[in-house]
Amino acid sequence: MLGPRDVGSRVSVRRRLPDGRSSDVLGDLISWSGGRLIVRRSDGEEVTVDESAVVAGRVVPPPPPPRRPGVPHASAAEMQRIASAGWPAGETEPLGEWLLRAHGGITGRANSVMAVGDPGCELETALERVREWYAERRLPALLQVPEGDPVDRGVAAAGWVQQHVTIVQTAPIPATLDLIPARDDVDADVTSMPSAEWLALMHDLDEQDPDTHIAILTGPPTVGFATVRREGEAVAIGRASIEGPWAGVTSVDVPSAHRRQGLGAAVMRVLLDWAAEHDARAAYLQVRALNQPALALYRRLGFLTHHPYCYRVPPAPPDAPG
Repeated sequence: MLGPRDVGSRVSVRRRLPDGRSSDVLGDLISWSGGRLIVRRSDGEEVTVDESAVVAGRVVPPPPPPRRPGVPHASAAEMQRIASAGWPAGETEPLGEWLLRAHGGITGRANSVMAVGDPGCELETALERVREWYAERRLPALLQVPEGDPVDRGVAAAGWVQQHVTIVQTAPIPATLDLIPARDDVDADVTSMPSAEWLALMHDLDEQDPDTHIAILTGPPTVGFATVRREGEAVAIGRASIEGPWAGVTSVDVPSAHRRQGLGAAVMRVLLDWAAEHDARAAYLQVRALNQPALALYRRLGFLTHHPYCYRVPPAPPDAPG
């Protein structure tokens, strides 16, 4: 039977509905406390189930990444490495197949361990090395790990606490471009460096150390910064980097005054046109699981979930004796 120890695993839960019927919920068990468990389905929906309504449940293996025409096949581990190359940290160090990354504390992706594969030592030893490495840099220890895979289950059993979950999605570029009509009310350009205008629209640019943040944005060998304008005013931005046949889409931003006008899709068209010119065949992006508006947009553009990943932090130390 399932229990709180299975948080972080992919599960199938049969629950009893108020009308007496039963219904199954399949997804990632992200919480179990206060007599309730929360299961996140593959589309990002979170389902809360009362513990008393659980009829049966079991841990199930993570689904394999979907195979789609026009999208190169990649495992979750391979996709994590591709995405890491598109968001490069200033300092890295291998730990077996893991990669320790630091970049002055700016963004979780650049200041976490890409924990995929074998760390080359016992898990307890690897986690202690992670703590030491980040402590030396005065940064919090943080793991980035595909949700529900063996490493995730191992670190969960070691007491590392799950933080937010991000969903990696992929789509074939030609098919996605077919879904986005061209617009004659906007114009756009793509530059190799972010302009001051572009940076002004990036809502999460680190204000205390923008240059260090920009170093991440401009780090990949091939990267483009798209600006969409309407009547001369910048109304949407986005970024794409090229990693072999893949285009990584990040930093899509539309100011609040210009939302719900199709400008997110417009900047996606610009980015994917540019990526196709650089021989990319498929696109990937990373979206917070709770960002339902963004997930809805990307679903309309043909993006499907490849895998979710989560961040985990060490367990809190026990209270000091009084």
